[in-house]
Amino acid sequence: MNQEFFKKYSIKAKKSLWQNFLIDENILWIISSTFEIKWKNILEIWPWYGALTEKLLNQKPKSLHLVELDKDMIEVIQLRITNYELKVDDVDFQIFNEDVLRFKPISEQYCLIANIPYYITSPILYRFLYDVTNNPEKMLILMQKDVGDKIIEWQIEKKWKLRSSVLSLFIAKKANVSEIIKVPASSFVPAPKVESAVLLFELHDKYREIDDKKFLEFIKIWFQEPRKKLLNNLTKWWYEKEKVLLILKELWYDENVRGEELWCDEWIGLYKKID
Repeated sequence: MNQEFFKKYSIKAKKSLWQNFLIDENILWIISSTFEIKWKNILEIWPWYGALTEKLLNQKPKSLHLVELDKDMIEVIQLRITNYELKVDDVDFQIFNEDVLRFKPISEQYCLIANIPYYITSPILYRFLYDVTNNPEKMLILMQKDVGDKIIEWQIEKKWKLRSSVLSLFIAKKANVSEIIKVPASSFVPAPKVESAVLLFELHDKYREIDDKKFLEFIKIWFQEPRKKLLNNLTKWWYEKEKVLLILKELWYDENVRGEELWCDEWIGLYKKID
């Protein structure tokens, strides 16, 4: 998209909505072709003026539902449809002017694609991994590179080099994650102050027998004091010291182990013992 396009539709980024428009055609193409779109139900979050939307429509999805908070951007998309720049005739195409953190996906099976403002990354992940009743099959999310790096590195390196966190654990509980591409600040207008990355989340049901929200509550309580010994935290919140020591011994943990040293499988095993 060039300056003439922005001028034609009077497009201006709103700081209040943390808008940074992705204009790099190569990155847009990579995002739209990361996985098979044809005949799938796609939920796109924050399409803005429809740069990625256009690429997704070209892939012939079964449905494409957009969630956009900015009414001005919705008007631009509707004008682009009228001008035949976005071809929606053969697609179940709908735009929802809603807060995505309250939006309930219509499709039972769908994939989510999002270029989201950085400040809302964790709430978005929580919403679609834990909060909605119909989780997506996949999520392709463009996010701040530093956050993406921590998610990817922790899944690769696990406990040997990095400390676990609520974010890394609740993601690992629900999905396998891989990095698709790094995105420089120059790919956006206006350019953000940080680099970005596109991450692919592929949901699994490895721990389906463990209640999602109870497990999340369990780790959140512990991570209020993450640097303390697991023994001290468990004694404070749950059991007598002797019982905690017995549990740690059964799981082959030293009594000095800290919760941030444990990988998701280990937290699941601990949760089963405690629950």
